Amino acid sequence: MKININEKDLRLTILGCFRYSLGSMTYMPSHTLQIIKDDHQIFRKQDWERFIQEINECDNLGMDCDKQTWLELKRFAIEKLSLVNAKTQKENANG
Repeated sequence: MKININEKDLRLTILGCFRYSLGSMTYMPSHTLQIIKDDHQIFRKQDWERFIQEINECDNLGMDCDKQTWLELKRFAIEKLSLVNAKTQKENANG
């Protein structure tokens, strides 16, 4: 059975999955990272900023392997945010 889900609902579901997973000591951090990477095109500037902020503010990123996963997501989010900012800056320069 195929489930149809729109982009907005998928985005919000993944954001919820991220918040649930952050600091959890389960299989979810690596799974969540992979989903975010696979569907990165649906996220907005404020989502990338939120990923970075919440990782920075989290008191316990979980086990060492989970910490590495969240730091990888942070690097990925910084990269995506940089691309979004560059695109916005280029669009603003072109009028």
